[in-house]
Amino acid sequence: MLKSNNLPAPDVYTIQTPLIHLDKISLNLDNYVFGKLESCNPTGSHKDRESRAVIKDVLARNSSRLVIASTGNAAISLSALAPCEKVSVDVFLSKSIEKERLRLISVFSPRIHLVPGGYDEAYRESESFAEKEEVYDANPGRNRFKSIGDSEIGREIVKQLGTKSPDYIVVPSNNGTLIAGVWMGSKQVRPKMIAAVAPTSRLMSSIAGYHRLDRQEMERTISESEGQVVPVTDREAASALRDLRFDGVFCEPAAAASLAALKKLGIKGKTVVLVITGTAFKFLASYGSATRTASSKRG
Repeated sequence: MLKSNNLPAPDVYTIQTPLIHLDKISLNLDNYVFGKLESCNPTGSHKDRESRAVIKDVLARNSSRLVIASTGNAAISLSALAPCEKVSVDVFLSKSIEKERLRLISVFSPRIHLVPGGYDEAYRESESFAEKEEVYDANPGRNRFKSIGDSEIGREIVKQLGTKSPDYIVVPSNNGTLIAGVWMGSKQVRPKMIAAVAPTSRLMSSIAGYHRLDRQEMERTISESEGQVVPVTDREAASALRDLRFDGVFCEPAAAASLAALKKLGIKGKTVVLVITGTAFKFLASYGSATRTASSKRG
């Protein structure tokens, strides 16, 4: 019988997410389109990649408390995973956050700070809190380990495609953290990086506002990869959400921005990877709203 104390400690957060071929979308758009399903991470979003890297850095610094401002996914991820390593979490949220998301965050019992205003105000309050309380700052724009965690996505895409290198990788983007990380892990094969953004949105709350807190890294990514930034509307995202559903992908509206952006590129015969950042099943109200929007457009 194996003795557990003779075995290396497993990294319980590590997971390789699926890369699937999107048959119907590929046929309709005349491209080879794949979906990188970050929705299959433990808490249903790519934020688990960032949390994993952040938690390792917290432990390396012999710290036991961190703070994050969030619109939902980052708070859920850190609040769920950090206590596994006995790290406590302070979460700063807008008072107007959807009740559905607040309930999910509350399940994991972080210290919740509700702030008047939106994400910008929550971010500023969390920054002041981190400085005053000398708490580890896990916010974008302040923490390079978030992009380091996301670099795993880029490396996996390259490995999973094998001999077929991606011509384009399309990433739902807000702060720029994710797209910079994916580029970090995939730039050896030189894909063009496309940032799907939503400067204004009611449906895509995870990327609404295009805050660019990691602006420098994002701009470097777009420049080095010869990529571009593509704005996406709620109607375009809703239509893309419906198309993804018929290829068996059920994602939150912000994740569908990747397909909506691809439709606007006007490319043919290319190998394209869409980063599907989060699952529909955490945020059913916004998913239902988006599908109704798509149905009304068709009507």
